[in-house]
Amino acid sequence: MEQRIGEKITSLRKAKNITQAQLAEYLHLVPQTVSKWEAGNGTPDISLLPRIADFFGISLDDLFGRSPLEHAKDLVLRYSVLRDDHCFQEALSCLQSRLQAVDTALKLEMRDPEELAREKIELEAYKVHLLLQQSWESAGRALEIAEEVVRRTGDMRFRQQRVQLKIELGQGRDILRECEAEFRAEPCPDTLSLYFEALLLLGRGGTVLELQETDLTVRKLMTPPCADTAPFWLQCAMAAAEREDVEAMEAYEEPVCQCRVRETEYQFLWQLAKLYSGKGMREKCEALKPRLLALLPQVNENPYSVAGQRQAIDAL
Repeated sequence: MEQRIGEKITSLRKAKNITQAQLAEYLHLVPQTVSKWEAGNGTPDISLLPRIADFFGISLDDLFGRSPLEHAKDLVLRYSVLRDDHCFQEALSCLQSRLQAVDTALKLEMRDPEELAREKIELEAYKVHLLLQQSWESAGRALEIAEEVVRRTGDMRFRQQRVQLKIELGQGRDILRECEAEFRAEPCPDTLSLYFEALLLLGRGGTVLELQETDLTVRKLMTPPCADTAPFWLQCAMAAAEREDVEAMEAYEEPVCQCRVRETEYQFLWQLAKLYSGKGMREKCEALKPRLLALLPQVNENPYSVAGQRQAIDAL
């Protein structure tokens, strides 16, 4: 969200020529409390938020600066946690409604077409993610969307989702051959990532580790460990985790951390902690928990998934 709650209140108040004292009187507070919010030294009690929104004549989403795209994303994430039909239908309805609005805006040239095209891609990505969590039949519908978007845009996220869907639908051998052929014909970060992804999804982590150790083209694409090569190092670490090879997994900690990508570091540490837990290495597992908890709010802003992940970390 672009603005914090205190900044948003300041912006709304000044736009309507309202003083801190007037807002404080309405909320039965002292003006100093509103001043602290706006200075970033505190936030309103949750019970006050609806009243603040009503005072300025806006919705809670507007108060928090949450865009329609963020709203749609949160509904998808909520379904990921609750997994009930009502949440699924609500998320799907929101995505479809927003996609129709974007299409209308594109036709009427109401906003920057490039910005609208990016938003449409984001919405379609969330729609594919939502459908992936449904049954085999839903996976088939998701594949149709992914195939179409790949043909139209070549978007990497959809290429990855296409690989996953093909494997889920029993086409693993074909998609693996395709990914390997594309990598050999045009070795680059995208084709290597898709090749590794197919191998991992098919339970062939040993091949990933072998390629990283012996294939000069692969090693060149993975050097040096940095933000651009972080996905490859994480994929190799996942291969080691798949084989339950603690020593190999630990060897990847240094290059993963050298990449300096918090999301990658968090995913790596989470898998390493699970491996330690599964092997009964309690001391090492406990040592990782503070690092995971420190990284968690930096890599995930959704309150539903954050709460669930905290519980999962505590339960290791």
